[in-house]
Amino acid sequence: SPATVQRIHGVVRRALTVGVRWGWLTANPAFIAMPPRSPRRGISPPLPGEVARLIDTAEPDLGMFVLLAATTGARRGELCGLRWSDIDLTEPGVEITRAVIIVDGNCEVAPTKTRQTRRVALDPVTVEALRAHQRRTEKRAHRAGWAPPRDRYVFSHDPDARRPWRPDSTSRAFRHLCHEVGLDHVRLHDLRHFVATRLLASGVDVRTVSGRLGHSLASTTLNVYAAFVPDADRHAANVLGPLVTRAAAV
Repeated sequence: SPATVQRIHGVVRRALTVGVRWGWLTANPAFIAMPPRSPRRGISPPLPGEVARLIDTAEPDLGMFVLLAATTGARRGELCGLRWSDIDLTEPGVEITRAVIIVDGNCEVAPTKTRQTRRVALDPVTVEALRAHQRRTEKRAHRAGWAPPRDRYVFSHDPDARRPWRPDSTSRAFRHLCHEVGLDHVRLHDLRHFVATRLLASGVDVRTVSGRLGHSLASTTLNVYAAFVPDADRHAANVLGPLVTRAAAV
């Protein structure tokens, strides 16, 4: 597909750029290549009611995962990599420092996509849901004879929560959930789109939305979600008009 060709071209271009820097090449031939353009996929985030249906229908652990995804905008692997030591329920917030990725079929813990740590504030509803999830997972550990460690994973199938959920298995569980409620068109990644579009439509500034999503540049957020930024031109006209009128009257 065009997107695959673009990714391969990007890797080759960067590798050859290093070759030029090291003096192995006099020029980078990848710069004159013309990879195909890939059409931008339209964004169709789920509606608030649809997200609520998913949360209400899911089994408790998956429901917590969906709620956290829909209120923080974190990536799938970042949520899988969350530990309880990353979550502050007193000054409500979550520190996102790592992600779980699949390498050769195995789970590995890696830095976030931008290799940056960010703190995302939590709302009261999500905090209460996390408290209930914490109590539920602690009871599960005690029944199995484990004392739950502080650095255990928030989402784990193990009683001691020492291994995180697999991102690919989480996506499969989410697809099954969507099929169950008749929302086959919704993808797990669409919850990030839900967060971004709802915040922008509510007037939250792009820089704040960008920080919450973990984009390295606010321009990335604007490029992807520009169509969802409310039109402020009418407000600009209403601000400038009276200023000029009052100045003319003086």
